[in-house]
Amino acid sequence: MNSSKTVASMLVLAGALSISPAIAQQASIGPVPREASARQAAALGKMMKTISVEYAQTPLESVLKNLADVTGAPLEIAWRDDRNPTGLDKEALINFKAENQTALSILERALAQAQVDGTLGGNTWQLSEEGVIEVGPKERLNRTRRIEIYDISDLLLVVRDYSDVPQFDLNASLQAASSGGGGGGGQSPFSGGNQNQNNQTGATEQQRADEVIRLITELIESEQWTANGGNAANITYYKKQMIVTAPDYIHRQLAGYPFVPNATTRVEKTADGKRIVTFEPGRRSGIVQTGKVTNTTPADATVSNDPADASKK
Repeated sequence: MNSSKTVASMLVLAGALSISPAIAQQASIGPVPREASARQAAALGKMMKTISVEYAQTPLESVLKNLADVTGAPLEIAWRDDRNPTGLDKEALINFKAENQTALSILERALAQAQVDGTLGGNTWQLSEEGVIEVGPKERLNRTRRIEIYDISDLLLVVRDYSDVPQFDLNASLQAASSGGGGGGGQSPFSGGNQNQNNQTGATEQQRADEVIRLITELIESEQWTANGGNAANITYYKKQMIVTAPDYIHRQLAGYPFVPNATTRVEKTADGKRIVTFEPGRRSGIVQTGKVTNTTPADATVSNDPADASKK
C-alpha cells in the first residue's frame, strides 16, 4: 500500500513539473480535503438564495457588497489597484433587472457586464479551500491552482464489434444427439464464423486519450491551456488517468464539486435506517434589492423585505 501511494505521489509531481515553474510552485497537490469541502458547500449554499434585484447605473462595488450582505456569503473580490493592475473596476456600472434568481446567477451576470476588453478569459468566480468565494478576472484567479488526477478509463473503453460470428443450429444439434444416442462425441452446434478473431483495428489507447484531451482543451477555457498558448492549466496523460493542474474554476467545469450546496439539500433517515438525500429548489427569500445612481448623487443601494415592492417596479 505504501509503495502505491509513493508511486501516485511521484506521478502527481511529474505532472506538476512537466509545466512551467510558475505553475508548479503555486499549485497545491491532491483533492480538496473533506473539511474544506464542507466549508465550500456552506459558502456556495448561501449563494443559492433566490432574490430579485434591479440595478440602474450601479457601481460594481455596490453590487457585490449588496450580494454579500443579503446572502452572508464570504466574497473575496480581486479589485484593481496600484499593486494589481489586473482586477475588477469598482466603478464599472451595472444595469439589469432580475426576478427570483439565485444570487450566484446574479453574480455571474454582473461579472459579465463588468468585463473589460483585453482581459484574457473574462471574469468568473471560484472556491478556495478555506470556503471563500474568490471573484475576479480569470488572469488573477489563475494564481491559485491545484493538481487533480482524473480516471478516464471508461472514456477509453472500446466495445469491439464481432461481425464474423459463428451460427448456432439447434435443430442439427438435436438431430445429431438423437441419431448418435447422446454419446457426447457429436458435432459442434456452431458453424461458420471466425471464432478466434480479435478486432484490434482502430485508434490506439494513446490516440483515444489524445482525443479526449483535445476535446477538453478546445471546449473548456481553451485560451487557458498551455497546449493552446496559455499559462494557467496543463494536462498530462499516464496509464488511463489525466493529471490536471488548473485553477478551481477549470476543475469545476471538468468534474463539478463533490458536494451539493447546503441550501438545496435535505438529508433524512427512514425508520429502517436508510439515508435519503433530497435536492430542493432554492426558496424565495422575499428580498427585493435595488441599486440606482444619478449624475449628482453618490451610488445608493437599498434592500426591502417587502415582496410587494417587486410589483411596483
